[in-house]
Amino acid sequence: MDVELERIDDDLTLLADRLDTELEGGGCVLVVRNTVRRVVEAARALRERFGESDVTVAHSCFIDVDRAAKDASLLKQFGPREKAEGRPARHIVVASQVAEQSLDVDFDLLVTDLCPADLLLQRMGRLHRHQRGGEGQAERPERLRTARCLVSGVVDWAADVPEPVRGSVAVYGAYALLRSAAALLPHLDGGPQRPVRLPADISPLVQHAYAEEAAAPASWAPDMEAARDRYDEHRADQAERAATFRLGAVARSGRPLFGWVTAGVGDADDTSRGKAQVRDSLESLEVVVVQKKSDGTLTTVPWLAPDRGNSTLAGVALPTDQVPTPLAARTAASCGLRLPIQFSYAETMDLAISELEELHLPAWQVKGSHWLAGQLILPLDEDCQTQLAGFTVSANRCTDVPRGRMGRDGPGKATQER
Repeated sequence: MDVELERIDDDLTLLADRLDTELEGGGCVLVVRNTVRRVVEAARALRERFGESDVTVAHSCFIDVDRAAKDASLLKQFGPREKAEGRPARHIVVASQVAEQSLDVDFDLLVTDLCPADLLLQRMGRLHRHQRGGEGQAERPERLRTARCLVSGVVDWAADVPEPVRGSVAVYGAYALLRSAAALLPHLDGGPQRPVRLPADISPLVQHAYAEEAAAPASWAPDMEAARDRYDEHRADQAERAATFRLGAVARSGRPLFGWVTAGVGDADDTSRGKAQVRDSLESLEVVVVQKKSDGTLTTVPWLAPDRGNSTLAGVALPTDQVPTPLAARTAASCGLRLPIQFSYAETMDLAISELEELHLPAWQVKGSHWLAGQLILPLDEDCQTQLAGFTVSANRCTDVPRGRMGRDGPGKATQER
């Protein structure tokens, strides 16, 4: 498959105008952003232009059961012909990295933030994934029968050196993004005459982006060098921290193994704090979301749909003096939530865990409590929000643009949709 690459500046009005043109004859578009905040901002702007019913949101900050429902809905609409039902005539899906893999979905046009080359190729795998009307893709809208990928997430493509947006730098680092942009340059500059040919170009692009020596335009050299210095510092810091937990050299033959596997750090710590110590990236903080009523009782969250047997799952009582029923416990456990990245930084994580551990329910820690033992419980009030580590955390059902917010109270607060 040939994929034509094109730059598009990071402007939401420009994006809406472009999609308005591209979708004149209908079509399904996937817009992939590198952060949840950018997903929500793009979805808001596109819904103002195209209407709420024509824009779907998918990212990692939904409770587990709602994420599963969203995945099923995407497969039903955009999956292979034999599995999909009712592919929309016109629709836009705005997603985070959850769209990169695992989902067998097929779109007519791709818009993606600049990201490392291997991940960009993964995202391209959602473009014209299945034949629709033979090799000529005759069943796709005429304007979208050629596979095209618009690359955004750069402040100004016309600048001497592309500057990735801050959110992308926070996720991937400037060095990886500049290396990716350099690898893609021949295809970005070549237009229709120099498409990315899949799968033939996968290996050359990845090797170019990850080769020991960075190949980039000479004018990029100062920026590349500065980005490489920051990358090397980060890698050195990772190596230093990992050394604490790395196994020592193998002793001579006949020496006992006792003490060797502990690497000098003692017994394993399976708590959230302990796991964070040995991960090479920021550890996410995961909780089970329940609702706390005004009388202090706990229930499952109020927006859950009945199960296949039509059993009620929303608002099911969760007694605190005994193990909840299997249905109630299983339902609560299905409402796991990965908190946003702000909770992954050590000081905030420690404070959040300390506050969450205040709701300790001994009755849920017994042998028979398979679903809830050891879980951190996040109780939302009747407005489906709460305070945690100085942030307001709220959640709502997964329809439309999620209405939850994660923001620190006070002047200049930052908010993140959930």
